[in-house]
Amino acid sequence: MDRSNAALTSRVTVARRRKWLSLLLDTDNEKVAAAYQKYDQLHKTNVEAANKGNAATMPKSGAIGPVKPITTEELSAMSNTEIAAYLEGYTEKDIGMPVLEGRGLANTLTECVAANPQRFTDNLLPFQDVRNLYQYSLLQGCLDAWRNKKNFNWAALLKFIHQILLSKQFWTEQYNDGFNYRNWVFSTTADLITEGTKEDTHAFDTQLLPLAEEVLLILVDKAQQSVSTLNNLLNDVLNSDRGRVFSAMVDYALRFARTNASEYTDCRWSYAIRADFTKRLDRSVEPSLEFSYTIGFHLPYLMYLDKEWVHLNINRIFPQHDEDHWQVAFSGYLLHPGVREEFHSLLKAHGHYQKALSTHFDDTAVLDGLVRHICTGWIEDSETLDDKTSLIYQLIHNGNPNLLAGMVYFFSRRADNLSDKVKVKVMPAWRALFEVLSQHSEKVEYQRVLSPLSQWIGLIDEIDDEVLAWIKVSINYLDKVPGYAFTLSKVIEALQKHILITPEKVGEIYSAIPESELWSIEQTQKNEVEETVRILYEKGCNATAEAICERFAKAGALFLRSVREEYKKP
Repeated sequence: MDRSNAALTSRVTVARRRKWLSLLLDTDNEKVAAAYQKYDQLHKTNVEAANKGNAATMPKSGAIGPVKPITTEELSAMSNTEIAAYLEGYTEKDIGMPVLEGRGLANTLTECVAANPQRFTDNLLPFQDVRNLYQYSLLQGCLDAWRNKKNFNWAALLKFIHQILLSKQFWTEQYNDGFNYRNWVFSTTADLITEGTKEDTHAFDTQLLPLAEEVLLILVDKAQQSVSTLNNLLNDVLNSDRGRVFSAMVDYALRFARTNASEYTDCRWSYAIRADFTKRLDRSVEPSLEFSYTIGFHLPYLMYLDKEWVHLNINRIFPQHDEDHWQVAFSGYLLHPGVREEFHSLLKAHGHYQKALSTHFDDTAVLDGLVRHICTGWIEDSETLDDKTSLIYQLIHNGNPNLLAGMVYFFSRRADNLSDKVKVKVMPAWRALFEVLSQHSEKVEYQRVLSPLSQWIGLIDEIDDEVLAWIKVSINYLDKVPGYAFTLSKVIEALQKHILITPEKVGEIYSAIPESELWSIEQTQKNEVEETVRILYEKGCNATAEAICERFAKAGALFLRSVREEYKKP
């Protein structure tokens, strides 16, 4: 054995003997007390030496970071029993940062487990009584390993988790550093079950599903809620312990359904999970916002699991009498990327979309989702624009410029891949929007919608007199929107498509661009403007071309001088 291994073994031996002797102190045996004092002092000496050796890994600026008393290689060289003993016996010198105590060692443990998870799951018994922090680190290492396609003994891991959740020590450990490491165990366990069930090609054995279910039902009773505001629901719920548990329950239910497809057809999820979710639809039983968000976001999956359950409970999933929970649940639904006619009709019939149109959502992504749902329903011909009871009519006439801006964006972002279904809706939508916006054009908030509406010129095949009038009005408000240069660049880019078909109308639009913006165009789209002016000359629209050259020159943008000279009559 080389010197470093001998020193390592000595540290482990000291830690193990110190712990063993500490259990005998109540016997009041003098020899035991003396021996404990000896090994306690040796342990403190070892810790001090380890901390000194770790100094090189600490920031040179003087900032204090987590202490790593042992390397990954050294820890990996121990047996699981020795590692557990080392974890139990480890204490840190007081560095004035209690929140960091043990964190460096915990990180090292995670790295060891992630590198070779199988050797740890082969014998997890020694880790049943270590600190919650280290139990979390072990689970995190397994999670990292699984995400990197490394296999391990899932049966042993789930049994280990189940056993520690049932142990008294796990629930009675006290924390002095401000962190509740039990919650870390909860969320990491939930993430493990999610990762172990979401992909059938990389999942734990179906025989372990009942055990995973037992674990989830313990977690859902214990994990604490933490989301209290509606500002950033997607990230807040995804990062909350309770939100991750509920999400894991859905992933588990979907895996259960897929593996029992021949046995269950209408109600595909397990009875226990179904009963648990049903119970929690009573918000006095389940007051957490995490649950409301989860069932809203995962509504399409719940419909797959149990269509009858969703239809029977639709107004409990979205409780209109409870504003916060309704808003959170419907926000989750709107943030889901898909839009399906089945949900559109069901939720419209129960007045949920109508309520959403009059609700103030803090999250702009939720507003975008609402617009996407309603516009998609209209594009799919679920309703008509001239029906005053239709959602699309109510959206446009709602009086909320943020919703109108969302509608402008919804169509604009489809310019590069415009389907026939969308294309036929552009003109009627533009007409309806312009009518509403122009009635309030003196208000800045409406001007900020009129401006980007000019980008829709790229969505049509030909500029007629009606479109020309719309564009000339919209361009007047270009500078009302931050980043308006993007809108202007899109307009100029689209005009190149129209110059060959309606050159005079393109010329009129150029003449409507505010003079203050002409100089900046020279810096960004000089080539496009030169090409446009050349085509105007080639098509005999000399007066229009001359007028454009003159406007740019007056604005200090002289780049068209050479083009003008090129077509000047001899």
